[in-house]
Amino acid sequence: MFLFLFLIFLIGLLSDIKKLNDVSLRFFLQIILIIFFISIIGIEIKNTRIEYLDIILANKFANILFVSFCLMVLVNGGNFIDGLNGLLLKYYLLVYLIILLNFGDNPYVNTNFLVNLLLILSIILLFNLFGFIYMGDSGAYLLSTLSGVYLINFSYNNEYISPFFIILLLWYPCFELLFSMIRRHKDKTETYKPDSSHLHQFIYNFIKKKLNFNNNVIHFSASTIINSYNLLVFIIAINFIYSSKMLILIIVLNIFV
Repeated sequence: MFLFLFLIFLIGLLSDIKKLNDVSLRFFLQIILIIFFISIIGIEIKNTRIEYLDIILANKFANILFVSFCLMVLVNGGNFIDGLNGLLLKYYLLVYLIILLNFGDNPYVNTNFLVNLLLILSIILLFNLFGFIYMGDSGAYLLSTLSGVYLINFSYNNEYISPFFIILLLWYPCFELLFSMIRRHKDKTETYKPDSSHLHQFIYNFIKKKLNFNNNVIHFSASTIINSYNLLVFIIAINFIYSSKMLILIIVLNIFV
């Protein structure tokens, strides 16, 4: 597992130092690495509460491909929302806090791991907000991969919780990637060109236009606005962890928002 995370981090690091600028090659390396390690580690999704999909996922090869697809979406979506200092870190801090505060007594939840992880992320966030540390592709890939694997295993070990609760915890980076793909297809934009129509960029530009704030303050304000909304969604969703229908409804409402 450590080697897996290190190699994912290395791909991002090579991108950060401009040694791996080819988006297609980076994507290819990610998918090969993720498929290989998922096969070895044995990470799987066994229950989606969608009967036909569960029948397909009973096939080991199909399960590996599906888990790989989910991780690829999350990893690249996480990189997309790293456009503001603090946005990515605050998001995953909220995710882990939700797990710790609501499932801390769960036998499958290692509270010491979560507390230490939250402490580390909080320290990094402090430096990130002031522009001393940037997550970059390497940090975004590493944190998103770790979070995806952790939550897939959490769902696997807690079948009584609807898998759509896990999807909802990770909805924001995943749908940022989805919307970006839709925009690129619609506008016929090349994948290597930046997408300047992300939610955080609209909010950042709005605050910058309306208020004469320091750039770090604008980053903090915009990331806080987005994650305040996400926190509200998480708080609502925690009351429906057994109800897939309600969780799907919340996810759909988020898409419209």
